[in-house]
Amino acid sequence: MSVRMNPGDQVVFDRLDLAEVLGIWRHARGRVVGIHPQPGRPPTIDVQFDGHETLHHYLPTLFKRVN
Repeated sequence: MSVRMNPGDQVVFDRLDLAEVLGIWRHARGRVVGIHPQPGRPPTIDVQFDGHETLHHYLPTLFKRVN
């Protein structure tokens, strides 16, 4: 992870094409609600956006921290 993310950090999509595919407004702000270490691999994160189910186990490189 180039930028360390912590639970509660506010994030936006860094990959706008993914936001569109998921039907989430491209500049919507979400919150990191979980971090999952992966032995030998980059960790994954869970992100919650208002009005959408939690996105489980996404690579942090798909988001950028805004706070």
